[in-house]
Amino acid sequence: MTQPWQLYLLWGVAVGLGTGSMATVLAATVANRWFVRRRGLVIGVLTAASATGQLVFLPLLAWLVTHNGWQSVSIAVSVATLAVIPLVLVFARNRPEDVGLLRYGATGDEPPPPARQNPIAGAFGSLKVAIYARDFWLLAGSFFICGATTNGLIGTHFIPAGMDHGMTELAAANLLALIGIFDIIGTTASGWLTDRFDPRRLLFAYYGFRGLSLILLP
Repeated sequence: MTQPWQLYLLWGVAVGLGTGSMATVLAATVANRWFVRRRGLVIGVLTAASATGQLVFLPLLAWLVTHNGWQSVSIAVSVATLAVIPLVLVFARNRPEDVGLLRYGATGDEPPPPARQNPIAGAFGSLKVAIYARDFWLLAGSFFICGATTNGLIGTHFIPAGMDHGMTELAAANLLALIGIFDIIGTTASGWLTDRFDPRRLLFAYYGFRGLSLILLP
């Protein structure tokens, strides 16, 4: 690429759509399709997998940037992503019915799965129903702040801020990977707790601790 608009189109639009499709939306889809019991734990484990990737890849990618330039990072991430595609095509299945199984925790009296439809139409249809619900706007607004602080503030600016304060890229990446370790613990524990306690009270506690930590951060 030679122009800024090419970066906006490829990184902002194409990569943005890809990461949006593969984030927590996929975890919720897998949990709902394959599990009746322990859904919270499953979503926690799948979400923790993102933090595990951060823990594994960040120091390696920082090392590649330091020794081989940023292009090597794009190539490494692309190769790793493409390598997963054959595994998904060969081993992964969309629904338990595809392999003759019931959802985990389901009984034989469960209603049949809903008819399959265009996923984009289904998403917008669900959104059309959700916009009239107060709880949807409460969750959407709070998760907007959550995303702005996590991805927008910490994820994007942590390493450059560390370099501004005299750290090397590798040291800052290792610190961000350390955050990933606690992310694994927190998301897995949160999923386990969600199966046992009122999620609203848990969310209240999480946001409270999160807000206090951001106040103390400066």
